[in-house]
Amino acid sequence: MSEHFHPELEAQKYVVFVDATRRYTDCSVDVSSLVGYDRAELLNMKIDDLSFDNFCVPHLFERYLREARQHGEYILRHKNGSPILIRYRAWVFDDGCLAATWVPAEEWEQLYLQALLETSPVQLKAKVNAAMSAIQKRRSSLSVGDSPEISQKLNDAYEALRAIFVL
Repeated sequence: MSEHFHPELEAQKYVVFVDATRRYTDCSVDVSSLVGYDRAELLNMKIDDLSFDNFCVPHLFERYLREARQHGEYILRHKNGSPILIRYRAWVFDDGCLAATWVPAEEWEQLYLQALLETSPVQLKAKVNAAMSAIQKRRSSLSVGDSPEISQKLNDAYEALRAIFVL
């Protein structure tokens, strides 16, 4: 991976480097596993190629370059076409290095996203059931130390799926 040292990237599992044309120039081994492409394939791709919705990529990237940092949630596209929800942090470092770290969503969030994006009526029921089961499992593992926002997010997701399933 990159010869540059940046404390923000240290000990991160999913790290990518890009150039000003949005082309991947380097990545951690774990990135390849997450998106299903080997490193050589990834280094021939642009951010747009891994994006589930590549329409917004140019605008987001321009803002990232202008502000020199960005963070949020984003949906990548796995090699098999399935969505991958990540949380990302991206930096434009003083040495010109463009890098980002990714954190994949929790299992229940990923299953929830897949259910929301499912267009096949045949597969919808199974995906909604899998997501609801994962949400219930996560709800049952909540502890006193968890933030109330997590509980609210789980409840909102569960109720949204119930509404889909009833339709």
